[in-house]
Amino acid sequence: MSSAKCEECQVGRCQPMAMTYMRSLGPHMVILPNAPANKCDMCGRVNFDPGFLSMMQAILDELVEDQQQDGRDKSPITDMYQEWTPVGKGS
Repeated sequence: MSSAKCEECQVGRCQPMAMTYMRSLGPHMVILPNAPANKCDMCGRVNFDPGFLSMMQAILDELVEDQQQDGRDKSPITDMYQEWTPVGKGS
């Protein structure tokens, strides 16, 4: 299986691996071990799998929707969600 050329350095090859996904969400930290990613063997750039990032987005969408339906639309998670952007998406 061949690896893709790194978009950042244009020299290295991106190797699939499991990496810890960490993201601050307001005053909270989301930490998920073994998230699917690709890491450049030269510059070290990490790109998380787009499917994984979409799944994370869907989970947060559902959580915020559930809280809004319960009448808790002023909760901290709603405010945090509005500030959150996936790491690696569009980078």
